[in-house]
Amino acid sequence: MTSPPDQLAWCRPAVSPDVGFASDGETVAISYTPGTAPDLRMPGAIWSALRTEIRAGERGAFHRLNAAWTPWIAAGGGLAAERDGHIHLRYGYLGSHHIKIPAAIWRQICTAVRTGAINHLTD
Repeated sequence: MTSPPDQLAWCRPAVSPDVGFASDGETVAISYTPGTAPDLRMPGAIWSALRTEIRAGERGAFHRLNAAWTPWIAAGGGLAAERDGHIHLRYGYLGSHHIKIPAAIWRQICTAVRTGAINHLTD
């Protein structure tokens, strides 16, 4: 069962000062706007695939995002694009889940992943 936002142990790494991260074991929560509710929640398996793709750097799908959809989970139907200052992530059957993240926040998420600042979420 997913924990309520006020019961999550939030971490805000120095490398991503505008982004809070939390995990309840099953779900990763990301918060970047003021308030107690997370802006995003995603299953741990999706977070793991996202983290792997971010860590791939220049070899990964996120290296050169543009307005065209780019696959990022080969077997899971994941797609990514950058449009109007936001990163759009789709995953699930026929892209049924859609996440829209401001590009500046996306860069902070990527930095936190690449530096290992949030490895504790799922390791």
